[in-house]
Amino acid sequence: MRKIVLSVFSLFIMALSAQIMTDDSKKWVEERSWANGWDVAPDKSINSDEFFTQYTKNKELWDAMFKFLSANDLKQIDLGEHQIVPGRCWAIVSEYTPKTTDKGNIESHKKFIDLQYVMHGNEKMGLADSVTVKKEYNPDRDVAFWNSDDVRYFNATPESFFLFFPCDIHQPSVQADGDVMQSRKVVIKIEYKD
Repeated sequence: MRKIVLSVFSLFIMALSAQIMTDDSKKWVEERSWANGWDVAPDKSINSDEFFTQYTKNKELWDAMFKFLSANDLKQIDLGEHQIVPGRCWAIVSEYTPKTTDKGNIESHKKFIDLQYVMHGNEKMGLADSVTVKKEYNPDRDVAFWNSDDVRYFNATPESFFLFFPCDIHQPSVQADGDVMQSRKVVIKIEYKD
């Protein structure tokens, strides 16, 4: 009986600690001390606990990334790859036509976090649940592909950015309702710290 009581108490303490972390990390995200002058808001879909944890573990890298975002005119910057911290953080600027939900890839990564910011276009980003493996993880490309019929979508606008951590199985670059148009987006790859 004592073991059961201790187990229940331990579970209660862990749940309480998780709630405190969530409240603290949400407050930290809202305070924007991390933004380094970049005035774009994080999307409501972002896992604030992971954001806070990864920023804290790798602050100099995140600071360099947000300084890059605030210092450059992302609507004018050249297409292609831009190194921020070689091998650890870089930006890829691209223009493309988003895919329909049935054509877009559902993916995840292990070594790098994705920051995705759509500067122009009409698209949405998805977070998938209830997934099955489509293509096993490829460590050379740091990507696995998934199937899912359970994807929640969020409109991608110039007012907000997305962060996809290794725990986030996501579907980027999907056509939103309305007119199909070309998108201009920056994806920043940020080293993930265990």
